[in-house]
Amino acid sequence: MSPDVVVVMVIALFLVFLALEMPVSWALATSGGIGLISLQGISVTQSSLAAIPYSTTAVFSLTVVPMFILMGSFALHGHIAEQLFNVAERTIGRISGGLGIATVVACAGFAAVTGSSLATAATVGRIAVGEMRQHGYQAHFAVGIVAAAGTLGAMIPPSVLLVIYGIITGEQIGALLIAGIIPGIISAGFYIVYIVVRGRHFIEPSKATEEKRPVGGPLPYRALFRAALLFAIVIGGIYSGVFTATESGALGALTAFVLMVVELRRDGFAVIRRRLGDALREAASITSMSFAILVGAGIFTAFLVSARVPTRFTAWALGLDAEPWVVLVMILLIMIPFGMALDPLSILVITMPLAYPVVTSLGFDGVWFGILVIKMIELGLITPPVGVNVYIVAGTVPGVTAEQGFRGVLPFGLVDLATVAVFFTFPALVLWLPGRAGLL
Repeated sequence: MSPDVVVVMVIALFLVFLALEMPVSWALATSGGIGLISLQGISVTQSSLAAIPYSTTAVFSLTVVPMFILMGSFALHGHIAEQLFNVAERTIGRISGGLGIATVVACAGFAAVTGSSLATAATVGRIAVGEMRQHGYQAHFAVGIVAAAGTLGAMIPPSVLLVIYGIITGEQIGALLIAGIIPGIISAGFYIVYIVVRGRHFIEPSKATEEKRPVGGPLPYRALFRAALLFAIVIGGIYSGVFTATESGALGALTAFVLMVVELRRDGFAVIRRRLGDALREAASITSMSFAILVGAGIFTAFLVSARVPTRFTAWALGLDAEPWVVLVMILLIMIPFGMALDPLSILVITMPLAYPVVTSLGFDGVWFGILVIKMIELGLITPPVGVNVYIVAGTVPGVTAEQGFRGVLPFGLVDLATVAVFFTFPALVLWLPGRAGLL
């Protein structure tokens, strides 16, 4: 059987497994294993399958992944998200469209201490959607704001996806994390501009004025301090060169644990112990899922390498009679249909072994390309039929359907495309800060 036929067969098997709702990690491993057997035989494949799980995961830089995940779990159970939204609501919510703006700000702030889009969308969504609906926001608009702003967790450091991209491609993780700051802020700014411009069409005028009511009681400014502290430890440590990304992740997780204990100290030891157990279980579950996908992708990638797919794909792309930027745009657009069927981590581990060599061979910067890829993956988080963020937000709010969520998030998807175009046209927006930090 020729390698070309085997490649087509394996890709078809992978798609069938996905259609049968097999977990992505198993779909990757099973289809890749069958491909290796078809090319190399059973005995050689057995040796490969015995070595790949270890070689894929025994990478020191991967230790930053559970650290960032654990830091996010501690921050989640330490009520930082609720307090950030409270501060944003009380300070920004009095202006027209202020609750929507406050939601974006809260999502950006919480993303800066969790690095998780799903956690950001789920946590802020439970609080913000109900508040916005009470103040006249149409349901689809409220869900769209949270689902779109929740994607900031994929861009604003500490981003687990940026770490995985760095590990797959060999780009410096610290440079990637620093590079995500300005694009994350600009992305949030674009969402806010859209809310200000279009918000009046989706908010009942009779209730919108209620946003301007003063609310008594002290503001929980300690949430701002805690979020700033965690961000400073992770990003400040990397920027200054005091810590590596792994060291920053470990110290950030420890700091988040201490902050959670301080926040819950009045609730008693039993509550702290329960919250600690919940955080550890959540972190272990997410980490296990992530590493399972990495192992499955390692097997699938070994098959692709054995079939010489990356080499042939690179030669084909470089041989196209087209401008380099056209090839890059084609690669980025491929991320959209991938996002309609796969989760973000799976998209990275499947596409980057093929796309990254092509892009760098064309002369483009790998860090800049990584930010563009993550931004396109953010778009996948709100694109039907998967659109994980939309389902999560809709599932946390009674009476709101996923259909309403997709209707509300569609304009924000167009905003994301406009943002990608800006980063594509002006690479300095991405590369200036890591360059100033001496990481490029």
